[in-house]
Amino acid sequence: MRRWFGWACLGLLVLVIGLAGTVRSLLWFPPAQLDVAVTCPADTPPVPTGSDLSVLVWNVQYAASRAHHFFYDGGQVVHVPASDVTATLDEMARVVRELDPDVVLWQELDRDSDRTGNVDQLQEMLQRTPYACTASTPYHKAGYVPTPAYKPMGKVDFHLAVFSKYRLTSATRHQLALMNEPAWRQWFNLRRALFDVRALMDNGKELALLNTHLSAFSNNDGTLFEQVGQIDRHLTALESSGVAWVLGGDFNALPPGDDPERLGAEEGASYGPETPMTKLYDRYTPIWGERALRDDPKAIRTYLPFGATEPDRTIDYGFVGREVALLGAEVLQERDISDHLPFMIRVSLAPQAAGAATEVR
Repeated sequence: MRRWFGWACLGLLVLVIGLAGTVRSLLWFPPAQLDVAVTCPADTPPVPTGSDLSVLVWNVQYAASRAHHFFYDGGQVVHVPASDVTATLDEMARVVRELDPDVVLWQELDRDSDRTGNVDQLQEMLQRTPYACTASTPYHKAGYVPTPAYKPMGKVDFHLAVFSKYRLTSATRHQLALMNEPAWRQWFNLRRALFDVRALMDNGKELALLNTHLSAFSNNDGTLFEQVGQIDRHLTALESSGVAWVLGGDFNALPPGDDPERLGAEEGASYGPETPMTKLYDRYTPIWGERALRDDPKAIRTYLPFGATEPDRTIDYGFVGREVALLGAEVLQERDISDHLPFMIRVSLAPQAAGAATEVR
């Protein structure tokens, strides 16, 4: 009897170890800092410091279109047809070709994810747009995500990406704090990151192109404040080194001075009484300055809830360092493609322009 019990315990242990190994093989656990490959032809020109630089920033809702009400927003949809994805990619490419930005900072590009028809959206966008240089990194990567229970997401490979007309030399992924939740949820959940992609300027110096997407649905657990703190430390290091930088992305936080209660009790409660954006506003140059926040807040709103015809909040931002002069920024009224409106940042890298930032809308 004892021998049988011993063998049973051993068998159970082997089964548990096997299951743990299987689960781990499906998941991705990136280090705190990870070098990422850059694709860029050797003859790509450097960033010219004698002319302005335009940067398009866009959370594209994994090119799943505005036609579907997704489960995380109160709907039921999880998977969308590949035809909807392709049509959305066509519209995204149209916008990019019309605007012709020098750099694009993408959030939420799916690469061979089950929920979007296993389309490699990064490669599809490279084929549709005139960019020679690119770098991308996952921030949700799993062989199988078992939620929602009624229709699991399955395989997910969800990326931040940078496209550039100019020479990219290196890229580094910096892991940000995870949400305060049980370990089993963290295993399958998003792993937010700050993506630092370096471009070569014609004066031999580097320009840091920074792309990020901070946590949603954190329920005021302190995650956003911790993530912003990590970004602040990274920016401080760049400033101390004299590196020029431009940061853009989806911060999932309201701007200073915005009253979350205007969004209603449920929505407002998800943001909390204080915003983590105050730290970045106090220390760096925001593209949405105090005048815009005070006098024309509707012009800088970027998030478009499902079924809405007007964006109702600003949660996407850009900032520039002191080696960069901010020339202008604008939210683009492309309302039929994603739940986020794209926005354009225009800067000057000329030495005489540095420090001469202009407050813009």
